Amino acid sequence: MLPSRTHFPKLFFLLFLLTDCTTVGFHRESVRNSLEYGKTQTLKVCVWKDENVSTERISSLMDSWNDELALYRLRAETVRITEWKRRGWTGIAILEDLVHAPLPEGCDRILAFAGAKSTDYFYQIAQIVLAFFFIPLPEVLGAVDRNTGSRGYVLAHWFSLNQLFWSTPSATLVHEGYHLLGCGHSLFLSECYTKIREIKEAGLTESARNDLFFPAKNPRGGYFLQRKDLNSFFLGE
Repeated sequence: MLPSRTHFPKLFFLLFLLTDCTTVGFHRESVRNSLEYGKTQTLKVCVWKDENVSTERISSLMDSWNDELALYRLRAETVRITEWKRRGWTGIAILEDLVHAPLPEGCDRILAFAGAKSTDYFYQIAQIVLAFFFIPLPEVLGAVDRNTGSRGYVLAHWFSLNQLFWSTPSATLVHEGYHLLGCGHSLFLSECYTKIREIKEAGLTESARNDLFFPAKNPRGGYFLQRKDLNSFFLGE
């Protein structure tokens, strides 16, 4: 069934928000090491835990992300875990929940760890069958809102061919982690290194420090330095 006309604007908005995941770029160590990233800063993460994802699994994935963040003197800290039941089976359904959720006090980002649903397994059966005919079946393993990079999700479990041959859950989180710092897609990470340094410097401004908030990208330019302004962007508060 096609969506009704009244649903098309919302669907378009969510598609626009969804960061389609190709690559954030390859490392260039000489460029990365030439930049100063200042003192270690903490990115406070509110986690949404799907009902079939364990806290141990989340901790393991967060450790993998922190190994990458250490390159920039950053650390992601899980400050709150909320039980959450994934609805639907597409990335758009997950992101719709995320963009309508306020960023809680004390949190800089919302990160959902989605588990597998029965519909995913049927999709994988189709993926395996079509693979014999060399027909790829696309799959989104994680995504972050394109406008602010303040909320996103990853599929937390191994269960697909794409994860086996393309991106493991931990690699997906590292990838999406760059989007959560305001980086886009590129062949190399050179520009991203500069963005990470800039967002860390924005976090040292008086406004951000008073709000105890790690900044988020503002699509109109610059950064959101206060949580209430970011919530206003999504919720119109």
